[in-house]
Amino acid sequence: MYPLEVVTPEGIVFKGEVEQTVISTADGEIGILENHMLLLTNVVPGKLRIEIPEEEPKEFAVTHGVIDVRGDKVIVLVEEAFAISEIDVEREKKILEDAKAKLEEKENLSLEEIENYEKLKERAEILLEIAGVKVK
Repeated sequence: MYPLEVVTPEGIVFKGEVEQTVISTADGEIGILENHMLLLTNVVPGKLRIEIPEEEPKEFAVTHGVIDVRGDKVIVLVEEAFAISEIDVEREKKILEDAKAKLEEKENLSLEEIENYEKLKERAEILLEIAGVKVK
């Protein structure tokens, strides 16, 4: 068991002792157990599963951020984290549509804007997938 904190700009989403944390990173899905090696890596949109002994795992949808694994503590800092049941499917569809429309006009966008719309597109696609919605 080890302490885990999941933090967004709005505050702490989860804080407690856990047995394992499973999260999507830029290098793929990883599982963190007690005494995991030190690690600092990017989190990408996906599921965060928190396993606590004798309880059902807690699952959250998370967006971009970082995970800091220290010998005695794990901190997940993400832009957004919410229960999977709280994913606003209609909002995410709109974000996806808007991002795709903007990316069709790349020649009118700066590199920074293209990167931002690509990030929004990826985020919306993954959140919709987590919510069980087929994305074309």
